[in-house]
Amino acid sequence: MRAFAHQIHICFWLIVSPVFTSSLNDPIFTNAIQREIPSKIGPPFRETKPLKKVFLSNRSITCNDGSQAGFYLRKSSHSKRWIIFLEGGWYCYDHHSCRNRWIKQRHYMTSSNWPETKDVGGILSPNMQENPHWWNANHVFVPYCSSDSWSGSKKSERQGTFSFMGSSIVLQVVRDLIPLGLENSTDLLLAGSSAGGTGVMINLDFVEELLHEQLLLKKIRVKGVTDSGWFLDRTPFAPTIKPVVDAIRKGMDLWQGRVPRRCREQYLDEPWRCYFGYRIYPTLKAQLFVFQWLFDEAQMDADNVGAPVTKQQWDYIHKMGDALRHSFQNVSAVFAPSCISHSVLTKKEWQEVKIDDISIADALHCWVQKANRKRIKRRKNNKKKKLNALKRLEGVEINTRQNITVETTGNKRRRKNQRRNHRRNKNKLPNFDKQRKNNFSRTSNIIKSNNLNSVDHHTRRIPQKQRRSFNRHCVHRRLERCSWPQCNHSCPKLHNPFTGEEMDFIELLKSFGLDMESVANALGIDMETLNNMDQGELLNLLTQQSN
Repeated sequence: MRAFAHQIHICFWLIVSPVFTSSLNDPIFTNAIQREIPSKIGPPFRETKPLKKVFLSNRSITCNDGSQAGFYLRKSSHSKRWIIFLEGGWYCYDHHSCRNRWIKQRHYMTSSNWPETKDVGGILSPNMQENPHWWNANHVFVPYCSSDSWSGSKKSERQGTFSFMGSSIVLQVVRDLIPLGLENSTDLLLAGSSAGGTGVMINLDFVEELLHEQLLLKKIRVKGVTDSGWFLDRTPFAPTIKPVVDAIRKGMDLWQGRVPRRCREQYLDEPWRCYFGYRIYPTLKAQLFVFQWLFDEAQMDADNVGAPVTKQQWDYIHKMGDALRHSFQNVSAVFAPSCISHSVLTKKEWQEVKIDDISIADALHCWVQKANRKRIKRRKNNKKKKLNALKRLEGVEINTRQNITVETTGNKRRRKNQRRNHRRNKNKLPNFDKQRKNNFSRTSNIIKSNNLNSVDHHTRRIPQKQRRSFNRHCVHRRLERCSWPQCNHSCPKLHNPFTGEEMDFIELLKSFGLDMESVANALGIDMETLNNMDQGELLNLLTQQSN
């Protein structure tokens, strides 16, 4: 049975091998932009508008080729929440790799062919069904044209050389958004996929410092979401032309890469280590939510493991999944499904990815809500402490144990009478108070049932009972329990890389030489049942058998 399980492992991996044997420069490793279909659901006053192109006001901050950098913006008049999304697309690290990128993937190095408008799905979709929690937020999409994992600060000094100004682009985008409405914001979510996810971790503290310390906009809550940007600097399975660790080390010098001060101080001799999530995370001041596939295609390609057909390759793959799990040990907010894929945040079907029946969209929303309430509570406590300190300075004694101001006898008597009169009046009108409470409860239920997303969730008062229920189900650490690739049934479907059609599971197993009669015998079923079995059912049986 163990040999059969191993055979299933190998054949199943061969099915999906075309997916991750292609180069990281192929479109599969970039953040593909999903086209959005306008929804008829939603308030009648809102029209679905595309994101519109805006070039940076500072023309000296450019793409690789010196063309103007910029962003795409869709403003909302009904929300004070903002999402700034950094596009992914790998990087180049020396003269040869950058020239090769310029020839094959020029759109990642210039803005010369940017369209006037852009439609983006997932967390930047204006469709309420596709994006239930942030459909009405202010959306900002920043195209990737710096090839430096959003970390560079190098301006080209002579013609024919490239600029690398990713980090400068991020900070200038924030500055340019201030007069466009960001100054009145309450929440800013810096998000990104793949190289953009790495860029979020590198720039998150810089953005918070810019807003809070330089621009004095401390009321804006800054948080980050990294999607498929949590890479490991482990030894690759097989030698490569340029291992990821060496490429990042060389690239950081080429880009004049900037990393957060606290991380740089921790890795004084090796600052390039700060490009790897598990190393930079403990040094971040701002809050970060991590989404990562346990069998990320980009990580597999970087590790040069190829399509596993030997026991050594399989051992390496499983150790990679275990290493990723271990790297999340001290991460307070993480969502990690056991799937073979890469990036999720701007994909139209992003809500379909689930762990324990909780989608990534709901888990992220839950984390943002709970983090906001903790900050509000902390601010209230700080205000109370400041008020008490002020009263002490004015000569008013305070009983710190009971937190009650000691006042004169006359004031105490007056307040006591007021409380007694209030209780007396309250007892006279019990039905009125009860009715008012019921009315408030009915109103809350109406709001909940109608899903009035035009009102920001974080500004709505949540009853105490509902808040307790929210806290019980709001779990921020969701790690897949099973260790086998694709054991999560919400994993993205496997498709034929040439036709785009969903793969016929049984036919593919046959084409790779697996004896289906042996499979049927091992599963305890006959061939007719096996041939008529749904792909999901068969996958479930094979998963249970191999586990």
